[in-house]
Amino acid sequence: MKKMHYLVLANTILMVLILMTGCGGPELAETGDAVKVQYTGKLADGTVFDTSAGSEPLEFTLGQGEVISGFEQAVLGMKAGESKAFTLTADQAYGQRSEDLVFEIGRDELSQDFEPEVGMQLPTSQGIITIIDVTETTIKIDANHPLAGQDLTFEIQLVEIIDSESSPTGLQMTLEQALANGKPTLAEFGSSTCIPCKQMKPILENLSTEYEGKLNVVIIEVYEQRELTQQYGIMAIPTQIVFDNSGEEVTRHVGFWAKEDIVTQLKETGIE
Repeated sequence: MKKMHYLVLANTILMVLILMTGCGGPELAETGDAVKVQYTGKLADGTVFDTSAGSEPLEFTLGQGEVISGFEQAVLGMKAGESKAFTLTADQAYGQRSEDLVFEIGRDELSQDFEPEVGMQLPTSQGIITIIDVTETTIKIDANHPLAGQDLTFEIQLVEIIDSESSPTGLQMTLEQALANGKPTLAEFGSSTCIPCKQMKPILENLSTEYEGKLNVVIIEVYEQRELTQQYGIMAIPTQIVFDNSGEEVTRHVGFWAKEDIVTQLKETGIE
């Protein structure tokens, strides 16, 4: 009888523990999940090259190639609230730098309407190229990624795992989804390594909140969405395009675009 008593007691304790902890354990990030991640990226010397601090977390879907694979692999298997630090070698990040990718072209090879400037980043089918020198007759181009050859250290926190079956909202939405939902769209083609793109990000996040339900705001990472970048004829970044509620392009702007000027354009498009 005493043995039976102990068995009943043990089973009771086990059931209580199951009810308290949940039989499935914490949800872990897996392929197909949309996630929100706060991050800070540093070079080997400690220089911060990018961070989400002071702005909204980075949102992306695991398995969609929206971020470099090493970053995505680090997030897989994490649970909401968990933090970690990790280092990616250059080969795991943006590859080694090659001097063969630094070359000159004639200015006559570009459109006459295009005025090149040092530091300007241009999307191509092979990735982003950066203009590093301009003369009257030639343009010197660096086709290496700006972070090529660098080992990168990231400190990240998985803020939230979003149900993969829930409807995309805000900056999480793809351009295709935005153009199909019957609302006007403001889309920016840019890159997380482009300085004016970084300056634009908090403006776009703010507009996404202020115009919620009235306007889609979408950011397209040109390194990851090369076909889409070519489809829309993007010549330099950042480029912002305003679409009406039928998905037709209304206007486009190249470079940093002040919030008040965007709001003026939206009003002219009929978006209050």
